[in-house]
Amino acid sequence: MNEARYALVARDLKDKIANGGYPVGSLLPTELELCDLYEVSRHTVRAAITQLQNLGMVSRRKRVGTRVEASAPSGGYRHSLASVEDLVHLAETQVRSIQEVRHFVADIAEAERLGLQPGGHYFCISSIRVDEDRERAPMCWTDVYADAAYAEVIDLAREHPDALVAALIERHFGRRIDVVDQQVRAVLLPDAVAAKLEATAGEPGLKITRHYRDEQGKLVVVSETIHPDDRFTLVMQMKRETP
Repeated sequence: MNEARYALVARDLKDKIANGGYPVGSLLPTELELCDLYEVSRHTVRAAITQLQNLGMVSRRKRVGTRVEASAPSGGYRHSLASVEDLVHLAETQVRSIQEVRHFVADIAEAERLGLQPGGHYFCISSIRVDEDRERAPMCWTDVYADAAYAEVIDLAREHPDALVAALIERHFGRRIDVVDQQVRAVLLPDAVAAKLEATAGEPGLKITRHYRDEQGKLVVVSETIHPDDRFTLVMQMKRETP
């Protein structure tokens, strides 16, 4: 996967709007029609439309549909994968398959690497994710770490394979994720991870570490995700702030 599936759909719709395929004032096809057109899930279509809505190009109204409001993004440039909502939409286009769950006490090395409290009790959900719109090798390997107090979310993660663990904690425990700190770096695929991802050990990969924090900056969830280099490209847009 060279680009998130919903981003590809959003880009194509944006091009069609810009070229007059969907004129300003007209309605886009329905969600089901777009699903058939692009051969994707409803989650993917909704995520794509949300991105266009965030760009100010469309609006949505119940029982009316999605109306084209502008032929170009308003104001210039916008960050497209830098919000919790964007991450939630991305997760909805992929299905989690839990491989392992472990409970542990964070030692000094783990605490320093992940930003946890030394001696704290935590759990880790290890899973692979597969793009539900494409039958191919798994997209990534993800380790999600959270405080043992949230252990009930483990069963919820099994029941809702298309939901972020952070989003499940928000809904189940009433925590609000306010900020996600994201670090991206190049890695070589470890043997065990490569085997699970049907990739070659030692080949280049992309490792994304995310720290999900609440309004007070307190850590709620940490995730480490490893993608083979041919299955994910992080695409971002920047929006010029209005003076």
